[in-house]
Amino acid sequence: CLDIARDEPDKRQDMLQKFQDFQKKADLYYVYHTVYRHVVEPFTSVLPEGLFNMSRYLLHNIEEEACYGISKSATLFALAKQSKNLGAFKLARTAYEKLRLLRIPQQFQDTVDLGSLTIRSKPFHDADELLPMCYRCSTTNPLLNKTGNRCVNCKQPFVHSFVNFEVLPLVEFVLEDGLTDEEAVHVLDMSIPKQKKKGPWTESKMGNFQTLRLGEEPPEEEDSFTARLKSNNDSDEFAPVVVNKSTLQAMSRSEVYILKWSKPLRYQFFKSLLPDVPITYCFTCNKLFHTDDFEQQYLQRGHCPFCRSRSDD
Repeated sequence: CLDIARDEPDKRQDMLQKFQDFQKKADLYYVYHTVYRHVVEPFTSVLPEGLFNMSRYLLHNIEEEACYGISKSATLFALAKQSKNLGAFKLARTAYEKLRLLRIPQQFQDTVDLGSLTIRSKPFHDADELLPMCYRCSTTNPLLNKTGNRCVNCKQPFVHSFVNFEVLPLVEFVLEDGLTDEEAVHVLDMSIPKQKKKGPWTESKMGNFQTLRLGEEPPEEEDSFTARLKSNNDSDEFAPVVVNKSTLQAMSRSEVYILKWSKPLRYQFFKSLLPDVPITYCFTCNKLFHTDDFEQQYLQRGHCPFCRSRSDD
């Protein structure tokens, strides 16, 4: 699709729309493969938190528009089971209520009926540690969001790790008009790495004496990107973070992740708000992962867990 969109301008809009549609379906089928195997097979190697996050991701995407071959009942069944095990009792109650309105396979009917009864004895709230947080506005979001996989406050889409589907501490930003992708990459590559600040103390040595002087820590200056994150958006529509050249120069290259899509698509830029959290992305499919999860999957399978490409290809 991208090749046709690049070579034939008259078909560009249609091809880009098809590319986005195929990309979304590929993500959903990739997630549903794991969820479906959990439902029909007795054992799974995926952690309960991973199945919980995958089921939520699927449900948010198929609520408004169904996708061929993806069972909503299987998704809700996995979500209800894992929500109950992890302490998300409010979400489990909602999932069981939705299941009772659907036609489900006969072998799951008794399990759903029993779960619908036992969940009534549980508290009507979700565990706080399971609630996703928006890294742009620091808003704690509900587990089931009517707006989809985005923040209820600032509408910023969540960026997921494509192994356990945890929310990554990344915020996507766009470039201001007139600034090309190549220029932005060049500016970031020329940026000076940030140095870690020393503690609020000074040490001095005089002969056989050593002194340690403690003082007040100077207030940390707020960078321009953080200021743009805090800018209020009064409208109900999503407004991305727009950065200019001076803001890019103040960023550290190690904190910015660039997904280089083929033309005519633009690059995607993400700023890490927790630099100590290691993040990896695949150069072929441009999916983001927690580094530990990606390395574990790569060692087990020998390729990227999403596109199955190898590093030596």
